[in-house]
Amino acid sequence: MLHNTLEALEMAIVNIIKASIQDKKSIMVPKNTKEIEEIISGKRREAKASWWGFNSIDSTEALQSAINSGATKVIVEDMGAPWVVDKIQLISDQEIFFEKGALVIAKKGSFKGRGDSLFSASLKSNIILSGYGAILKMHKSDYAGEGYEKAEWRHVININSCSNIRIYGLTLAESGGDGIYLGVDRAGVTNTDVHIKDVICDSNYRQGISVISAKNLLIENCVLKNTSGTAPSAGIDFEPNLPDEELINCIMRNCVSENNEGDGFEFYLNNLNGKSSELSIKLENCRSNGDSVSIRCSVNNGAGDLAVRGIIEFLDCLLENSRNAGIVISNKPAKTGRIRFSNCIISNPSLDDNKRSPIIFNTRRGSTDDIGGVDFDNCIIKDPVERAPVDLENWTGDVGIVGVTGSLAVDRNNVRTYYQLTSELMKDVPNTTNDEDLEALEGLK
Repeated sequence: MLHNTLEALEMAIVNIIKASIQDKKSIMVPKNTKEIEEIISGKRREAKASWWGFNSIDSTEALQSAINSGATKVIVEDMGAPWVVDKIQLISDQEIFFEKGALVIAKKGSFKGRGDSLFSASLKSNIILSGYGAILKMHKSDYAGEGYEKAEWRHVININSCSNIRIYGLTLAESGGDGIYLGVDRAGVTNTDVHIKDVICDSNYRQGISVISAKNLLIENCVLKNTSGTAPSAGIDFEPNLPDEELINCIMRNCVSENNEGDGFEFYLNNLNGKSSELSIKLENCRSNGDSVSIRCSVNNGAGDLAVRGIIEFLDCLLENSRNAGIVISNKPAKTGRIRFSNCIISNPSLDDNKRSPIIFNTRRGSTDDIGGVDFDNCIIKDPVERAPVDLENWTGDVGIVGVTGSLAVDRNNVRTYYQLTSELMKDVPNTTNDEDLEALEGLK
């Protein structure tokens, strides 16, 4: 129901954008000196951005001036034409409220810097960006063209080392990077207390959302779709860049990832190690539909204390119509950390390759530790193809799968087959390295 409602809302807003862009008339609104003076003097705390003027050709100065005024709340109105702006810098202790139908569009020919973003905040706190029925949009295809250095960091909203951030109701589209980027401006300063709710990230270049470092992050009721352009092209990617970055108490709830060129929910944790803060990540009632891999987790594996500790949990998630495997666990040492799937469903996986199993464990060359440390509690695979439910793509030849527990039920042709994931059974998982090995299927039953 949520997804259908968001789709209908987005289509209505897109139609408004098209109509506005087709209207070639220049719209200009002069400054309102009286209202501005009342904001500056402290008589007013709530301001309308148009008080600083509006020009449908370029309203950068007006919008930035409204933000810099220090008003507690800045209202970005629906002006009947887009707010065309260059890079906008956010400040602390401010709410920016985008009216329903308000459109903020990146200025054509701008954003030449590789990290130029539409809205940015670094080392700031107490910011609210709210806009149910509003769109913030860039020009993804332009940034791959003449005059632009190739880059993947031109985000719609770029948040670095900030605290107490709220992003509600917005549609974030066509970036040259991510819809939302949660990064680091100062080493050791993570983003804390971030709430992202009812947001649509559509047709971004690299990710719908990237989470580099965050503590107390809640993402709920969001749709992350149609990402394409450069790898990983995921719905969301949790990917710290350095060992001192953190993913602590990160929760996704009731979110949808769909039709992304890359994976749905990506966890690339190779830059963390045994000295990093322990992970605590949970996805509840989330859905991946039509992504490359629904869920992919990648961790370091090799001599020494390389792998991060902690837990990643997936509760009541639906993983359907993946073009490749439903779940890929890559290189994760069995002895370090846990990944847990509870009451999850994998439906109609590996559409592009019926030789690949719905769940894949794989290694990279150079891995030394047995992989595993994964729990499956009451999970179901709905698979019309006769193939092993789990396989191992082992490129080292020296490690096995251990520490995998729980149960899987496979539904095929109206018949349900149960598998108890004992250590003895996991020894018989086919080592395919992408080769077919359906004979091992009987050994798994």
